[in-house]
Amino acid sequence: MILLLFFLLSVFFFILTFIVPTIGTKLFCLLLSFLVYKWGSHQLKLIEMQRDKEIKSEVEEMLEVYPHSQSTISADYLNALMLGEASQTFFVAKREDIDSDFEVKEYLFNEIYETSIEEDGNQIALISRGGLLGGSLLDGGGNSLVYLMEPEKAEKNDEDEDTEEKSDKSEEQGVSKLSLKVVVDDLSNPIIEYVFLEPEEPVAKDSDEYKEAAKLCKKWHQMISVLIKRHDNLNKVVIKRYENSNKVV
Repeated sequence: MILLLFFLLSVFFFILTFIVPTIGTKLFCLLLSFLVYKWGSHQLKLIEMQRDKEIKSEVEEMLEVYPHSQSTISADYLNALMLGEASQTFFVAKREDIDSDFEVKEYLFNEIYETSIEEDGNQIALISRGGLLGGSLLDGGGNSLVYLMEPEKAEKNDEDEDTEEKSDKSEEQGVSKLSLKVVVDDLSNPIIEYVFLEPEEPVAKDSDEYKEAAKLCKKWHQMISVLIKRHDNLNKVVIKRYENSNKVV
């Protein structure tokens, strides 16, 4: 209510600049209008920051029920990812609005099959169970995807050229969406998508907004990649021991 009065006061002083006769008085009224408006805007920003802090604290408290060592919460506080190293569990939390409770799904680390980074619908990094790690998100221009089934050399070169062309276009037009996709052992919903960046207007790759989102997205892609590779290595050890135990001496 007080902020509304200050904004109305700012409008009043602005209108007054067209009414008062002298130049000095006009400038004084205009200055008052500007100062009152700036003060009101600053107070409004402080209130929004405080409210944002309170909501974040509430969300973190709600998610404490699920023991985790790593977590990330979306800017709208409607989605979250968590990793519980002690319980070997990957948590995915989602809700419709900030007044509702989270629906949380749990997956054991060995139930994660694949993770990829997508930028405007194009895969720019991928790792899969038994597969190879593709290009890095933060490499200049973006690397091409390394396929799980290696294509012929000529076909691979064509794919690389096509990826480079898409990357050049992305640099010019900006990025509209950056997300992490995770394939899990869940027939009802096998593909989980967590959006790190989806602005109203495309943002440039050299902007702070993109860099911050890309850094966080890459971090989660790398953490989940480690979990996948750990399981791959565990399988190799088990298979090797099995083969050794069946050798004929």
